[in-house]
Amino acid sequence: MASSSAKPPTSIPPSVPAAPASEAYRTKSIATRLTEAEFAAVESAATSAGQKVSEWLRDAALAQAHQEREGQTDPILLAEILGVRALVLNLFAKASEGPLSKEDLRKISEYAETIKDRKAEEVLTRTRRNDGGSQGE
Repeated sequence: MASSSAKPPTSIPPSVPAAPASEAYRTKSIATRLTEAEFAAVESAATSAGQKVSEWLRDAALAQAHQEREGQTDPILLAEILGVRALVLNLFAKASEGPLSKEDLRKISEYAETIKDRKAEEVLTRTRRNDGGSQGE
């Protein structure tokens, strides 16, 4: 028998905070096997990001799953490549006419620098348009 001085039970707060709304419905899991070296690399990356391995893997998997095709092309890298292309083509064209002056080199370089971003955007836009049209086929 309980004594009359016993306190009524109180609500005990959970020791782990409730999961955010976005995590409340996570009911599926994915398992994989890794070599010792692979696990060490994953664990190191997770630690560097300040995350648990499972959190880091989830974020990495979701980032890969949500990556759009257009996101696979680095626009800065594409612009630089197109800038170098414009530079090389114009240098060869001008050099075929005779010796290049310092002013020729400056103008060609400046031209390549000014058009590279616009050309990269044109390529990306054309690629998006072509990808959008072929999806329905």
